[in-house]
Amino acid sequence: MFSLAQPQPRFVLVAILLLPITTLAQQEETTLPGLWTLENSIQRVLDIAPEIKTAEAKVNARQGALQQAGAWPNPTISVQSDDKLGIEDGSGGNDITQYAFSQPLPLSGRLSHQKAIASEALQGAKANRRYQRLVLEQQTAMRFRQLQLTTANLELAEQRLKLADELKAATLRREQAGELSKLERLRLGLVREEAQQILDKTEGEYHEALSQYRAYLGLPSTVNLTLTPLRPLESVPPLATFEMNLADQPLFVAAQHRIGAAQSNVKLSQASRWPDPVLSVFQAEDFLGGRRQKSIGIGLSITVPLWDRKSGQRSQSLAEVSEAQSDLNSLRRDITSRVRQSYIHLKHLVQQAAHYRARVFEPAREVLELTNKAYLSGEVEILSLIDANSTYFNAHTRYLGLLQLAWTEKAELQLTAGRSSLNAEQEK
Repeated sequence: MFSLAQPQPRFVLVAILLLPITTLAQQEETTLPGLWTLENSIQRVLDIAPEIKTAEAKVNARQGALQQAGAWPNPTISVQSDDKLGIEDGSGGNDITQYAFSQPLPLSGRLSHQKAIASEALQGAKANRRYQRLVLEQQTAMRFRQLQLTTANLELAEQRLKLADELKAATLRREQAGELSKLERLRLGLVREEAQQILDKTEGEYHEALSQYRAYLGLPSTVNLTLTPLRPLESVPPLATFEMNLADQPLFVAAQHRIGAAQSNVKLSQASRWPDPVLSVFQAEDFLGGRRQKSIGIGLSITVPLWDRKSGQRSQSLAEVSEAQSDLNSLRRDITSRVRQSYIHLKHLVQQAAHYRARVFEPAREVLELTNKAYLSGEVEILSLIDANSTYFNAHTRYLGLLQLAWTEKAELQLTAGRSSLNAEQEK
């Protein structure tokens, strides 16, 4: 970790202006957890992610559309003024001769179909919001596991360098006694330099993973991060656990609501074949029987659809239903297949990690310990020590990689199956 020294403020006013910002930053740091787990990492992302705000905005927009979908069309009020009466009675001037009120009547039922379409769109937006949360959980898990892996690799690289330094110091006595050849001294020096190179490379990978994790969680560089260590994934739930609720998978739900919206659109197109009738009420003033007289009337106008019967719109809406149904079928096929493939891969990784630990990693650790003791007592040559050293640390690195792959595969499986990590068993 590197930190830049902050310059001293040159004016008291600047320091006063910066004080509230500093205080807010310090308050935020004090509310952050001391130990970061996958669960609180996900919760942090869900609290600050702009993708969640975007999904919320889309839901709010759909709610507004639903509210608007049930509104009646606006009435029309008209007033007519002319000089007709003035001409008739010889008084001249203009007078208001007619008031009219017109109201379209949505008797076809199209408002209910519009509301059904808007309601389906709202439910689809909510499903997409839920899926966006799952995507953020999976992305957080990927960064969390990568940081766990690079942290463990960094600790392992430090152990490797420390062991190389200890062996180099322990051979000093043998070198002074003339028991260590030049070739052995050079080979041991190479082991130490290789450990240093591995440490340098691992440090770079660690800081890169740390930077990505900080950025995704919106954490300031001043926050000291401590993660739970990378542990083995001991067991995997049965496949039925992931398949039993596939009907609630957000992508499925969103696709089903698209079908519902398309079906309601078919009904809307059928109801829209006849335009809304328009009811009109009017009051007119005329010159009758030598005097001005008022009259009240009512009218009903209907547009006759001789030319535009909206047959093309109905055909389009029927095709959209078929398209939405096909999309759901292909989505169901692909997701069901991906869940099963991911589950098989996850089970294989868990079994491989357990087998590798028992058959390779633990024996390599024991071989290294025995070889170190034998070398210091002069029972084995340096080549045996170098080989045992390399075998152990390579086996340990490979084992950590298998653990990380298993956890990331589980996150991918949960996303595909539509399961939230926050509702699953907490991993400590």
